[in-house]
Amino acid sequence: MNQLQGFRSSERYPVTLNPPSAIASSRIIRTIRYEHPIYSSDALAAQHRHADVSAVQRTHYCGAYWGYGFHEDGVVSALKVAAHFGASL
Repeated sequence: MNQLQGFRSSERYPVTLNPPSAIASSRIIRTIRYEHPIYSSDALAAQHRHADVSAVQRTHYCGAYWGYGFHEDGVVSALKVAAHFGASL
């Protein structure tokens, strides 16, 4: 977290998705349970309608929900919006 959040500290604050058993409980600051979204058949069908709803009335949509819910899917959908304006990375 130090590098990701720009912390200036001699203490290192790592983040892990690994089991906490390998970490001394006195060193754990916080445990957060995350769950991956579960997509319904309606949600999956809606993903195929991106071109029907995005860029309508000068409104563009991007987000991880246009893919599998990962950060990278959000970036992919943002790149589609950028491409609409002729921009690319």
